[in-house]
Amino acid sequence: MSASKAYQAKTKGFTVVELIIVISVTSILTIAFLDAITNFYSIVTRNNAANDLTTSSQNLLRSTVETLRVGDGVRQTNSLNDINAPSGGWNTNNSNFVIVIATPALDTSRSYIIDSDTGSPYMNELVYFKSGTSLMQRALANPSAAGNSLKTSCPAELATSDCPADKQLAQYLKDMVFTLYDQDNVPTSAPLAARSIKIDLGMERDVSGAPLTLNNSIRVTLRNRF
Repeated sequence: MSASKAYQAKTKGFTVVELIIVISVTSILTIAFLDAITNFYSIVTRNNAANDLTTSSQNLLRSTVETLRVGDGVRQTNSLNDINAPSGGWNTNNSNFVIVIATPALDTSRSYIIDSDTGSPYMNELVYFKSGTSLMQRALANPSAAGNSLKTSCPAELATSDCPADKQLAQYLKDMVFTLYDQDNVPTSAPLAARSIKIDLGMERDVSGAPLTLNNSIRVTLRNRF
């Protein structure tokens, strides 16, 4: 065999069997790599979502606790008029995910607006309610409180400059249960008798095709009774 033919024999390339083996191994490695990348991003996405749920739940509980502590407790129904309320008005009810909280009316300097007839602050009302998977807050401003810094809010589709949209407090809400306790630490269904409140918050979010759940709770003592 001449030198030229020997060189050609050595450099003629892969055989069909060798190509099949190379393609098979490459495919397996590629699939394994893509699977590892997919799992990695899935884990990162779920971890980020879990952190978001944790932060959201903590912020929600913290803000709710502060509202309850400076307020005048829970109301069975709203006493301030709301033309956009559901039929029968707003009623504190765990089944419907609604709670009505009385909170002092403040002026723009964050000072109480006092009712001269009673010597106590006028009361606004904040209604927490579930809409889909969001927890919303409807503000009801006391019209008798001159200089009230709070404005009554409206559903987003009816919002105006004089009636801003309801505030979204949290997304991915599954449930928010309020348990009321009287002065003897006994559960009560009478909001006006409540001296402390336990809040159980459940959140749920679909991430990468699987539900991610978070449960959190806190108990707060009502400090002010005006």
